[in-house]
Amino acid sequence: MTRSAKLTGIVLLSGLALLPGANVSSADEASGYRVEPLKGITLAVGQKRAVGYYKNDAGSCHLTLMLADPYSESDKPASEPVRVNLTVREGTSAQVDALKGSLAFACSTGASTMTIQPVREFAYSAVAK
Repeated sequence: MTRSAKLTGIVLLSGLALLPGANVSSADEASGYRVEPLKGITLAVGQKRAVGYYKNDAGSCHLTLMLADPYSESDKPASEPVRVNLTVREGTSAQVDALKGSLAFACSTGASTMTIQPVREFAYSAVAK
């Protein structure tokens, strides 16, 4: 990735984070939080960073989320940024998984708010018989 492409990506992602009403959260938070349509979302999901927003369209939450490694001028990113587009119907939820963390996005009735909840994953070990 060229230096100008990195800079452009940083400027665009930073712009989303500076939108009025932008929220900042960590996937380590025990409780979720609510956002309204077209309000910026900034999240930490394990080692990844995510920015995005959702819009209300016909009673569904249309979520756009960019997942990327944290920016470091000295280190090359381990992976390319990824854009995720999801449609979450009202009253339902969807989950986005990163390598070391997951988030659940629940769309309220009428798609007036979206609740973002970190998902705690535990290793399961079956008991031998």
